[in-house]
Amino acid sequence: MAFQRTHKALATNLDKALQKFQSSSSKFRVLQTINPLDPTNPQPPAPVTPSDSPRTLFILDSSFNPPSIAHKTLVECALRSSNSSKFPTPHRLLLLFSTQNADKAPSAASFDQRLTLMTIFASDILSNLLSSTTSTDSSIPSIDIGVTTAPYYTDKSAAIDADSSSPNAYYPRRPDGETAKHIHLIGFDTATRFFAPKYYPSFSPPLSALQPYFTAGHSLRVTLRPVPQFGSVADQRAWLARLGDGELEAEGGKREWAKQVEVVQANERAEVSSTKIRKAAKAGEWEVVKGLCTEGVARWVESAGLYDEDARGSKMG
Repeated sequence: MAFQRTHKALATNLDKALQKFQSSSSKFRVLQTINPLDPTNPQPPAPVTPSDSPRTLFILDSSFNPPSIAHKTLVECALRSSNSSKFPTPHRLLLLFSTQNADKAPSAASFDQRLTLMTIFASDILSNLLSSTTSTDSSIPSIDIGVTTAPYYTDKSAAIDADSSSPNAYYPRRPDGETAKHIHLIGFDTATRFFAPKYYPSFSPPLSALQPYFTAGHSLRVTLRPVPQFGSVADQRAWLARLGDGELEAEGGKREWAKQVEVVQANERAEVSSTKIRKAAKAGEWEVVKGLCTEGVARWVESAGLYDEDARGSKMG
């Protein structure tokens, strides 16, 4: 099958690029780029010119296993709102995978498959946006597949910022010396971890660790999740309002940071979980998988047998 051969070759190329990154001292690197002019043909990265370097960089942390329609909705909603004046152009989207996880140790054997899923997912997103009657080639940004050794959001942005000043920067400083403003696209559950003091034990007070992130002008776009374990939408809004109300000041949080936290209304797809997809794949329920994933991701999950061994994705790591 041509689809399977193509993506096996993609996985091999990504694995080689990843090994090269891991043998270097770099903390951030782009491995693939998907261009809206040819969304089904991922390309090796070519650094953008200073004049084309993004002013707004949307970032989706890509630890998902596998990506779902919930992640697709998160991205597409952000890109469709990007015409707002608060998101200066040029735009770009980065799907960023960390080889270190703040909550668990990933298996290195899974990395090439994770990156392949990310690349297929990006192609699906661009193809869908291009088929929309409200989108044009000029309004749809390229999507980059990147890796970092940084486990925390603040460190991920710092790694990208540091790279912008290097001789081979992928997102170099613009002619005016400015670097991209990062907008991390996250769900409510991730926001609670972002502001959790336990993740910053070496800082006093702990949330002072976030100061460089917000001072640099970076922000969060938080999509609420209407699922029981996170409380009602009203509960989630109330939790996020604590920052602006000064309730996190004792831990080092600052009220003014709330201006850089955009809260987005929940949608009916927000409850789709990667766990549900893995369980359906293990059970051979492919129609369920197709309903929860983008088309290309669903095809690759089935053809590659990614979750045949167990629903935790142990074959994936």
